[in-house]
Amino acid sequence: EQITERVQSDKLSFALSILKLSVFIISMAHVLGCIWWGVGTIDESNVNSWVVHANYHNASLGEQYLASLHWSLSQFNGGMDEISPESPLERFFAVVVWVFAFMAAAVIVSNLTSSLTQMHIIGGTRSRQLAVLRKYLKQNSISSNLALRMQRSAQHALSADLTADVVELLPVVSESLRAEMHFEMYGVALRNHPFFSWCIADCPQVVRRFCHYAMSTLIFSASDVVFSKGESPSEPRMYVVAKGMLEYGTIGETLPVGDKMVVSEAVLWTSTWRHQGTLTATNDAKLATLDAKTFQEIAARFQDTATFDARVYAQDFVAHLNSLEFVSDLTSYNGAQQH
Repeated sequence: EQITERVQSDKLSFALSILKLSVFIISMAHVLGCIWWGVGTIDESNVNSWVVHANYHNASLGEQYLASLHWSLSQFNGGMDEISPESPLERFFAVVVWVFAFMAAAVIVSNLTSSLTQMHIIGGTRSRQLAVLRKYLKQNSISSNLALRMQRSAQHALSADLTADVVELLPVVSESLRAEMHFEMYGVALRNHPFFSWCIADCPQVVRRFCHYAMSTLIFSASDVVFSKGESPSEPRMYVVAKGMLEYGTIGETLPVGDKMVVSEAVLWTSTWRHQGTLTATNDAKLATLDAKTFQEIAARFQDTATFDARVYAQDFVAHLNSLEFVSDLTSYNGAQQH
């Protein structure tokens, strides 16, 4: 059960369920087959037994075991004619095994049907959602090229990584566990940044609050625009690429943006920031985002503690920006963190 709980794939979980049921059936058949052989040979002088009647008393050990196993397996499907009980004790045992096998088979079939129905419902829900989207696009006379791109984007959203807002059970999980989950999710992305790497080492309790309250995940498809040149975001965010590739374009220059790269860090340390270029996804991309306003509020609550003060790094970052002739959303500061 613990192994099944750790499996994240629905298909793999279904395959493991089938494997688990198969092992159960074979194990029970082995036990019942051994008992069935014991019942048939309990009195070696008795010629009125299934062993003698089916002429297995002179057979090899392998043939005897396989015959018993075959009989016990057949009880899950109504029994067999080749081997049948001959004595009252054998018939009584056969009746008990048949009742048990009938109930077990009913439970197994019910379990498999439930798993198949669950997978069908999930697939059917996605198909209905795509059908509704196609109907909506057709009713509004959307061009075939744009409609195809939107459908592909929707299919990617259904099959790709999920965002927290579509997971219905997350709100009922305790907040401490969700905070721990968010720290594991986003802490990896922040470790490559000098300031947050220092924070994780010296004051992880602050980073846990950043991850839990200020960070989220965004999913983008190819050609999606994350932000545009000249835009002053109403909800300023720093972006960390968790997966995929993007392009950052300025006048006359396009730069690749790949895994673990930080984009638009300046929103954290300045009061207002206007994007200096356009960030576009070149393929399916997953970004971890840090909300600047929430980050600043949390940082302000801890700035007078002995272990954490973001003001030194903020001053150094702004001074670094002012010293540059050209700044962009990819500008970073790699100076040593001062405690």
